[in-house]
Amino acid sequence: MLKYRCSQRIHRILAVGLFMSLSSGWALADSDLPEASEDAPTARIELNDGSVIYGDIADIHDGGVLVSTALMGDVTIALTSIARLDSDQAIELLTTEQDTFALSALKVVDGEVVLEDEDNLAVDQLDLANPEAWEVGKGYRITGRVTSAVEFSRGNTDTDQVNLDLETKLESRRDRITVRADYEETSTIFRGKGPDGGNLSEPTADNWYIISKYDYFLSDPRNYLGMNLGFNADRFADVERRFYVGPYFGRKILTRETLKLDAELGISYVDTDFLLSEDDSYTGVNLNLTGETFFFDGKLRLYFRQVNLVNLSSFEQSIYRTTIGLRFPLLFGLEAAAEASADYDGGAAEGKEKLDEALKFRIGYTW
Repeated sequence: MLKYRCSQRIHRILAVGLFMSLSSGWALADSDLPEASEDAPTARIELNDGSVIYGDIADIHDGGVLVSTALMGDVTIALTSIARLDSDQAIELLTTEQDTFALSALKVVDGEVVLEDEDNLAVDQLDLANPEAWEVGKGYRITGRVTSAVEFSRGNTDTDQVNLDLETKLESRRDRITVRADYEETSTIFRGKGPDGGNLSEPTADNWYIISKYDYFLSDPRNYLGMNLGFNADRFADVERRFYVGPYFGRKILTRETLKLDAELGISYVDTDFLLSEDDSYTGVNLNLTGETFFFDGKLRLYFRQVNLVNLSSFEQSIYRTTIGLRFPLLFGLEAAAEASADYDGGAAEGKEKLDEALKFRIGYTW
């Protein structure tokens, strides 16, 4: 009898323990489940071919929607390829007519953005999503950088080199102002070669330039009219002062956030005052190319800039300036850049070197 009662107690204890274990296991399993609001994508996109993509709307720009997905990363989908889009994200849309729509959710059906209290909006009327103040016509976006390349070499021959570079842009929906400046000075110091056995400092480079540009965007904002104004001097090319001025027509050929290219074509009047040679002036063609592309989510930036002043009366006296470089961020707004440049000055004085090539490593600050 005693054994029977003990057996019953043991069975009861085991049953209670098993029930509590299962209950706690279910509770733990339920607590370990991720919250749907954290991981669930906010947008469902059905394409014209029937495939479906889930993700979050990151941006709308240049006729495409940028979607952040869990498996494929960031992908860009043409708006015209979307049969239906449903997103729970609040979003503000800017149209090509500069109208804005603040929506608590985004729905696109058959090429139209569905609006509750107004007529639907065709997707080809969309300009971008979540615009900044300057993108809706309020003020300017100001960007820029200042960098330096400094070298102090000491040995049998001492060399001091200073190179400063500045670029800033003010851009609105209506116009854009660009200013670039560069200064370079290099000296070689010969120990014991000067008077009374002292040091002799011999300059080997002394040049600077300032370029300012004004662009006015036309009804199609990818097209613009502009004006160039530039000054420069180069002591060792015998150029005391040179300036050029002239209008041009420009077009934004590539406008994606990760790939940009501007091309400009115009005419320029070029006037050069030499230190020793006879002064010169001419009217020529001005051709500019400016581009940049981004890698690794914007961590690396490859940039390219070319300025051509073609002398129509004497092609060999034309001026070509090419710069290509790679920028990458450091800390606290600082950046570093490796840059190669080739400047051909066909208008340099007779007997002076016309081609100037340089490879520089820069460190600077961006804003």
